[in-house]
Amino acid sequence: MKHVLIAIPFILFASLITTKTSAQHAGIFVHALYAAPVGGISSDFYDGGAGVEGGILAGRKNTRFVGSIGYSHFFKDNSNSYGDKTYIPVKAGVRQYLPLNIIFLQADMGVGFVSQKNYSSTTPFAYDFQAGVKLGGFEAAIGWDNLHAKEYAGWSSWFTVKAGINLGF
Repeated sequence: MKHVLIAIPFILFASLITTKTSAQHAGIFVHALYAAPVGGISSDFYDGGAGVEGGILAGRKNTRFVGSIGYSHFFKDNSNSYGDKTYIPVKAGVRQYLPLNIIFLQADMGVGFVSQKNYSSTTPFAYDFQAGVKLGGFEAAIGWDNLHAKEYAGWSSWFTVKAGINLGF
């Protein structure tokens, strides 16, 4: 079952790449990100995190389909016996540009490959919502990211700030 969960995001990536030839708009993006825990479980166990993400966009008019993969490292606080968390999200989603194609809203879902020093690795469901701006090749966004955290029976949530490049072609 785990191999099927791994294969699904890669199939989505491949389908997005093959739609490039018929897409009116396509691009690739790379972002650096900072993640701040949002209340509850996340802030009880982690001080924050940092990482990177990259992906592809393809679509027509103001709507783009998105495929992304990332890497984030969350730093444990003093009360955390699980250790630092490594999170590798693989997600697919939709980005909707508002008029003028400067401001966008985006929603993604997929799986997150999570590992911790003192706890077994998991592959939970993950999703996010974000809003951002794109000015030429630069873009920045703020978002709310979640994953189902089995090690402490709840959701792990954080506020993200992202910035990087988006090269359309």
